[in-house]
Formats: sequence, structure tokens, C-alpha cells
Amino acid sequence: MFHKEFFPTPLHVLQLMDIDCNNKICYEPHAGKGDVVDYLINNGAKKVIASEINKDLQKIVSTKCQLIGDDFFNIKPEDISHVQLIVMNPPFSNADKHIQHAFNIAPEGCEIISLCNWETVNKNHLYRRLEYLINDYGNSCNLGDVFTDAERTTGIDIGLVKLFKPIKTEQFNFEGFYLEEDDEEIGSNGIMQYNEVRALVNRYVGAMKIFDELKKQTESLNYSLNQIGISAVEINVGYREKVTNKEDFSKYIQKQSWKYIFDKMNMQKYVTSKVMSDINNFVEQQQKIPFTMKNIYKMFEIIVGTRQETFNRALEEAIDNFTKYTHENRFQVEGWKTNSSYMLNQKIIVDSVCGYGFGSQLKVNYDSYSTRYLNDLTKVLCSLTGKNYDNIQDIYMHQRNNIPELKTNTWYEWGFFEFKVFKKGTGHFKFKNIEDWYILNQAYGKLKGFTLTENYKK
Repeated sequence: MFHKEFFPTPLHVLQLMDIDCNNKICYEPHAGKGDVVDYLINNGAKKVIASEINKDLQKIVSTKCQLIGDDFFNIKPEDISHVQLIVMNPPFSNADKHIQHAFNIAPEGCEIISLCNWETVNKNHLYRRLEYLINDYGNSCNLGDVFTDAERTTGIDIGLVKLFKPIKTEQFNFEGFYLEEDDEEIGSNGIMQYNEVRALVNRYVGAMKIFDELKKQTESLNYSLNQIGISAVEINVGYREKVTNKEDFSKYIQKQSWKYIFDKMNMQKYVTSKVMSDINNFVEQQQKIPFTMKNIYKMFEIIVGTRQETFNRALEEAIDNFTKYTHENRFQVEGWKTNSSYMLNQKIIVDSVCGYGFGSQLKVNYDSYSTRYLNDLTKVLCSLTGKNYDNIQDIYMHQRNNIPELKTNTWYEWGFFEFKVFKKGTGHFKFKNIEDWYILNQAYGKLKGFTLTENYKK
């Protein structure tokens, strides 16, 4: 019935993991039938959200906590921007990729605790990037053969990996955000003035009213069914998330509406994926946020008014995203010892940039953390070089429109880079113009207090 790598986590193993979940918002990426979820709830977690790819197991775990998706690799940073702790027991065959993905999408300040095959972290060259990640941001240990008495047994040594994603950037500042209802804007003829923003706000308000009506109809339906001895029905609402209460529905619609507004107003050129995650986290943490015209325009004012601050942050993120644990991407000037001193190499290696779609066709991944990082880097390079970001498609759309047959080990051009991809999903990117690489690192160095001399253009 279930996947061959489905191994429910025994209680005694969970106790060995030393999980501090009290009053924390937790995420379980591979929830199974909910053993980890149960443990987190029973040990004081403030809220637990989960994802699970198996349809049958989804039905079980959805009765215990909120499901936010199915395939863990489709979960995005904004989906878990409010999470403080990730606890997981991923498939042992590729646990390294799952742990790396968790670290990449986790918000700053989040702890990641994961089980895995001990061989995955036992200084094995096949998992070197995971080794770097553990060395830089956490620790690991061998729990031993602790699944011998489990519901499903395995005779291998189990490893425990603990990571902490440090807080490197200030969260987007929402000081002065109105958080209040709009006054009616009435024209001389008594009709509200039309504009696209107001239209969206009105649709949001309309959706909330329909949700209220739907809940009332559901209550009425269940009352009638109860009178004839039929158990109550449950109506779920949502695209990816199944929600049943007004607060969760409101949050879900707000996040999607903010994204729509940002896209329509072309604000993405000013906003990195990290800023977008901060906005989503802000929405998640509020009990009630009116989605109003006043708040929308105030958000734009904040973003545009802090462009330099936002740019500095985007510049730092653009470098750190590719160098934080991928040592091959680090350009280290002689004498520099610390992580914070690493600049971006002229050639960078990017994980999970592509995969096989329908018909076994190789394509750039639509919205993976890798493509987001590449697009964020392009925004920074456009700001530094004066090029128009609107004239450079994101890498997914570029491949879709210009490279219908993406082949491995073949060089292509995109924006500031030449790139080639490999079957395992890795992409190699190198700067087309050494001057662009130099300008980028000079700006980063200035921000960090270093100097990159003209010698390094050679």
C-alpha cells in the first residue's frame, strides 16, 4: 500500500532526537500517518503543518494537522515563512537532497532536525555538500540501529542531523503599516471609483463573504442530515491547502492576492524571494490584516522608499545563496579565512536547476529555490549594470521560449550567463562578461568591508 521507504518514526527514536517544540510553529515535510505530528502536538507545539505525497496517508494526517502540500520539493519559502522548527524523517535513499532543500526554503532562525541513513553523513564523498552544510550550520551523530523494534524495521545505523539557519538579514520593516479598514471612496455620482487595485480588494471582500455563506450553508446542510441520522459532511476550500476556518482561508487568499498585486504592478524587480517570504510571514503572524487599498499602497511606499536598503540586502543574499555551503562557488582571496569573506566565483554550480517533465523532457524547474536564487541574482546584476530587468526573462521562461529541447552538457546563454545542465539536475553557470562578475563582487566587498582589486579581472 505504501512506499517501500515508508518507515514510521517510533516514539523512542523521537525521544532520542531531543526535540524542543514547545510553543513553536512546526513543519513535518514527510508526515506519513502522523507519528511525528502526534509527537509535536503532544509536546507543546503551538501549531503543526505538514506535507505528504501519498494520497492515502494524506487522508490520515489531514485529521491531525493542516496539510500545505504534497511533494516536499514543491514547497516554497513563503509556504513555511512562519515556521520555527522542521522535523523530518525523509526517504533514506536521497535524504541529503531533502535536508538541503529544507535548509534552503527554511526561514532564517529556523532549526532543522532530520533522521537519515548514517552513511549519508559519514564523511562519504558522495554527500560532500551535505557534509559542508553540517560543518557550517550544525552537527550530526550516529543513533545506531534504532529501528529494529519499529513498526517497519530496517537494519541500518540511523543518523541524526541538526541544523540552525542563522539570522543574517533584517526582516523587512513593516513599521507604519496601517492595518485598518478603508473608508468608502465615493464618486460624485455615488458610485465607487474604479481601478484595478480596488477591483482586487473588492474581489477579496467578495470571496470572504461567499466563504461565510458557504459555511452557513454547510451548517444548515449538516443540521438537516443530522435529523435523518446521517453524519456531518465537511467542505474544504483551497487550491493547495485544505482549509475549513475563516482565519486560514483569509490568510491563504491574502498571500495569493499580494502575489497577484506584486506581479501586476511589476514590483518583483524591487523584491527578492526573501522579502516576499517576509511579507508572507507578516501575514501569517497577524490575527487580522485588512486587505485594503490603503494597506496596499502603504506596502508599495515602504518597498520603494527603502530601495537602497532592500538592494543591499538582495546583494548580500545573492552571494550568500550560492556560497553558504557550496564550497566550489566560493571565490576566496588569499588571507581571508571566514565564511563572511567569500565572494562569488566566476563559475558557479547550482543544484536542482532542472528536471524531467512529461514525456521525459528535460526542463528548467519552474519555481525551485535554485531558479529563484538565479532570478534574484539577475535583479541585483541589472541594478549594478544599468540593464533593464524587464528585458531579461526569468530562466524558466527563457528556456521555455528559446530552448525547446534542453540537452545535457551543452552550453546555452541566458542574461548574464552561459550555462549547461546535467542529468542529475545540476547546472553550471559562468559569467559571460568578466566585468559584470567584477562589479558584483566589488559591490559585495564594499558592503562587507573588503576590496577586490583590478588584478582579479584576469
